[in-house]
Amino acid sequence: MRKFSLVFFIVGLCKSCIVNAQGCSDAGFCSLGGLKSSIERADTTKVNSLAFGIGYGQGLEQTQYVNTYIEYSRKLGKSFSVQAKLTAAYATGFAGQNIDAGDLFVFGAYRLAKKENSNWSFLAGAKIPLNNSNNSNSNGVVLPLDYQSSIGTYDIIAGINFSLKKHWEFNAGFQAPIINENKNTFLPSDFGDERINEFTPTNHFKRKSDGLIRVGYALKIPKSKWKLKPNLLAIYHFGNDMYENMAGQTIEIKDSEGLTLNGGLIATYSFKNSDQLEFVVATPFIVREVRPDGLTRSIVFNAQYKIIF
Repeated sequence: MRKFSLVFFIVGLCKSCIVNAQGCSDAGFCSLGGLKSSIERADTTKVNSLAFGIGYGQGLEQTQYVNTYIEYSRKLGKSFSVQAKLTAAYATGFAGQNIDAGDLFVFGAYRLAKKENSNWSFLAGAKIPLNNSNNSNSNGVVLPLDYQSSIGTYDIIAGINFSLKKHWEFNAGFQAPIINENKNTFLPSDFGDERINEFTPTNHFKRKSDGLIRVGYALKIPKSKWKLKPNLLAIYHFGNDMYENMAGQTIEIKDSEGLTLNGGLIATYSFKNSDQLEFVVATPFIVREVRPDGLTRSIVFNAQYKIIF
């Protein structure tokens, strides 16, 4: 009974905590493979999977987001696997609208020999931007990063997943930009609407690294193929980001460093043929004071269908 009370507690928080805040990490590493879930396949003889996902989010000044992705994974032996993920996004709001490809993620994962009550796995990879984050609205004015589909940086990603007694799950990860191809030139003064002042200037934006820690608890619903995993996700942004003002001076964006704490719930249904249907809902509890990277979300919903073959 306590387990189900925990699930309803998390869901209740997600419904009540509708605030302006960061819903994940802008570069997306909190939703990658082993850094999101370690739910195992029912049929271990199948080596491929293909997942299709779509998500919806709400941001600053009622900006609406629809994110889509396709993700392919292949097991190479008992311990090693490779994965690629391609994203795209649509954003619309008072400043305009934008639809574009997002990022390509490529990475590999290595799982240690499974023990009776615990399991370790490691992953490493990279994020490749598919645009330079400088798309404009219909008037030719460059949109803030909140409307862009990518941050425009080449990143390296590393992570660890540890599961205990088939229920507890712990993740840790790090993501660092190594090449900056962000060409965004957004300055609020380019718009004539006062609402644009809610968005941080990001002209020639330079972003710092992120680290994450997630703790989840997997629950199997009796006499059902559903699994629920309430989780808490902490993301720390290591340092203040920077931009250039109209005079060409590099300005530090104060209070953009700091902690974001998200609460979420993952629900997964496994079909007889091993395919999986997944739903995710998440919302923030603690946020950075300033979030120039454009990932301000009050709540996020995501649905995914995974074909395993």
